[in-house]
Amino acid sequence: MNKNLYIYIVKKTIFFYNFHFLSLSQKDLSSWIDGCVTERGAKIKRLHISFVTEEEMLGLNQKHLKNDNHTDIITFCYNNKHTIESEIFISSERVRENAKKYSESIENETLRLISHGLLHIFGMKDNTKALKESMAKEENNLIRRFHVKHTRNEKAI
Repeated sequence: MNKNLYIYIVKKTIFFYNFHFLSLSQKDLSSWIDGCVTERGAKIKRLHISFVTEEEMLGLNQKHLKNDNHTDIITFCYNNKHTIESEIFISSERVRENAKKYSESIENETLRLISHGLLHIFGMKDNTKALKESMAKEENNLIRRFHVKHTRNEKAI
C-alpha cells in the first residue's frame, strides 16, 4: 500500500493571552474569527487578543487614547484594507461584570467584546447613538454565527 505523507505547516495568526478563565475553545474562536474576517474579504496577518486587568486597561486607555476612564475593550489597528494586523485588549473584570449586569454567560459576553473589537477593525464606529445601535446589531449577528457553527460541529460528532 502506497501512503503519501503530507505535512501541513499551519502558521498561527491569532494569539490569545490570559485566556485561562474562559471555557471557550481557542480553536473554535480562531475558526470563527477567521470566518468573520474572510467573509469581509480580508485575511489575518496577526491578531492578538489579550485579557488584562482593570488597572492595565486603564493604563492603556490613559497612555494611548488620553482617556482617564475605565473601559471594557480597546482595539488597536495597524491593518491596511484587506490584511488584518491588530490588537484587542479586553478587561477580564469587565467581562465578568457585564455578564452579570446583562444576565449573560461569561462566554457570550466574551464573544460580544471580541465581535466589538472585530467590527472596529473592519472600520465600524460607535460614537453616536445610531452607530452604537448598528454595531450592537452586527455584534449579535457575529455571535449567532459562532453559535450556529459550534452547534453544527457538536451535532456532527
